[in-house]
Amino acid sequence: MATIRGIQHVFLDIDGVLMLGDLPIPGGTATVNKLESLGIGVTYVTNTTRKPRRKLQEQLQKLGFHLTDNDIICPAIIAREKIMRMKRSSAALFVNDGVMEDFEGLRVQRRDVGSVVMGDLGDKFTPEILDEIFRLTFSGANLIALQKNRFWRDQGGLRLDLGPYVAAIEYATGRRAEIVGKPSPGYFRGLLERQQVRPETTLMVGDDIEADVHGAQRLGIKTVLVKTGKYDFDFIKRTTIKPDAVIPSIADLPAALGIEA
Repeated sequence: MATIRGIQHVFLDIDGVLMLGDLPIPGGTATVNKLESLGIGVTYVTNTTRKPRRKLQEQLQKLGFHLTDNDIICPAIIAREKIMRMKRSSAALFVNDGVMEDFEGLRVQRRDVGSVVMGDLGDKFTPEILDEIFRLTFSGANLIALQKNRFWRDQGGLRLDLGPYVAAIEYATGRRAEIVGKPSPGYFRGLLERQQVRPETTLMVGDDIEADVHGAQRLGIKTVLVKTGKYDFDFIKRTTIKPDAVIPSIADLPAALGIEA
């Protein structure tokens, strides 16, 4: 196992790293407690578009993590902040019902909008919904995707994620979506600015070789890939992306950082 030194702040993915679905991955709370006891900062970063930040906070607190909602950075919050700064701050939201609360204060409508926001609707991504997104985007609305992941994993196995649907709209309209989640460079740049940390002393821990590892590497952030969640050896080998370390699970992070248990 490679040893990574000099880390002062850790960005921790949630799904696949700390939880699988609603189930905890062993070692998460003990690892975070150890990091924080040594003065290493921790920020929870996620691409999930199925749960609001409040729900994520409640779930993590029930598992024993000590955090506030400001310790969690999710795409919906970033999208809301971005749209509120726009001249046309109206938006059509195609997101999970539970995530709507993260867009509080935004002018939401389905006609003559400045932006279209795509989140993961799961089996609600019907042809009719995709046609509506297409028409609004083709008519000139900004296309904002909360993330563009290919797939994710729950207790039942791999599931198609938001990315393929975003790609379909991009292909049909000839326009590129603005990705506000991982692996967008803007997302990671924003994380560094929010926490006022330098990339060379920061570590990203995730289960997604593209969104977590490659996205962070482009900003000079060190990376650790865990073999839980959506980890798939054959897929990772095809990407040729190489993290600084690969570990069995979050429980093994202290050893990768040269920290005694």
